[in-house]
Amino acid sequence: MMTYILTSLLFAALLTYLIFRAVSISRNKQRPATDGYFISSQTQSNERLASLGLDVPSENAAHILDKTRLSVPDEKAPGEEMKFEPDPETAWIIELAPAGDAPLRKEYLRNMFDAKWHTEFESEIYGLIPGDNRWTFAFAGGAPDLFSKIRIAVDLKEIYKDDEPEIDSRKLEGYLTELESRMKSYPVAARLQPMEPVADAVVKARKLVQRYHGFNIDAIIVLHGERPFNGMAAWDALLSVGLSWGDGDLFHWSNYDSGYGHDQHFSVWTSTAPGYFLPEEIKAGNMHPGDLIFGFSVPRSADPEHIFDAMLDAAKYCQQRLGGILVNRNGTMLQERQEKDELHELVREMKEEGLMPGSDGALRTF
Repeated sequence: MMTYILTSLLFAALLTYLIFRAVSISRNKQRPATDGYFISSQTQSNERLASLGLDVPSENAAHILDKTRLSVPDEKAPGEEMKFEPDPETAWIIELAPAGDAPLRKEYLRNMFDAKWHTEFESEIYGLIPGDNRWTFAFAGGAPDLFSKIRIAVDLKEIYKDDEPEIDSRKLEGYLTELESRMKSYPVAARLQPMEPVADAVVKARKLVQRYHGFNIDAIIVLHGERPFNGMAAWDALLSVGLSWGDGDLFHWSNYDSGYGHDQHFSVWTSTAPGYFLPEEIKAGNMHPGDLIFGFSVPRSADPEHIFDAMLDAAKYCQQRLGGILVNRNGTMLQERQEKDELHELVREMKEEGLMPGSDGALRTF
């Protein structure tokens, strides 16, 4: 009996590690050039699948992923102007303004904010267009050559997210020290002014990082096989349920049409190397995934709770086709009610914090 319990615990621990590793892979779909990875259009991808005979499913179960099941907020109102300016809720902003009437020239700013700056001092540079009272990315294509002032926006969550709980003022003070040093070589006299004290920015950073780690959660369902699934059968089941193969060599339920939330409602990957699905390897019979991992980022999701319901049904369909068991991210038996209750509570807490899943603010933060 003890041996059985230990074996079960070791299996759950191993499965948890594999799922965690696979989630990390799915969050970072950039792969080395030596992987044979290349960017292609959707048309090229479709032609690639058609040439292999992997574009037509054996049955049509796409009704499972009927988007009328979802309740996605409306996109931005027609005619609403997109703004490009620093967000004081999430960034520490430092303003640089000329001491006199002369505008700031982009050619000088490029020298001031060179490659070394962007490498060592992560930030976004915005410029105020003279006479227009409108901000833009200072170095974007089509940006003007002159600015009334600029603002350096430091994303507090981004620079501190790996420092918790050791969040202090030294990083921000380093920005000011470096800017003051660089201003000495700027050909026009200018004033440097933080929009809020460093101490206040540190307090804000702690809150942002705490919120980031508290809400940066993926909804995960794993279909785990007692033995590796047949690659062709797994491919056909995913295609049959209405998923599309594409970005990152994963399967997706796409969300390109709503204008709200992440581009994908959910995706499917695997903990079996290499973590994604190359159609040529599937066709050749070289790839047989040991599991299928269904998942999405909750804070980036357009409609987390309804998408989870649809994802669960898709996973169950694949289970009917392929066999295996449904487990959670920890490798233990999936408890549907518990998973849904925990997701509901997470979404409620996010909304209480004024953070709507799938909103622009959520997409910028997570």
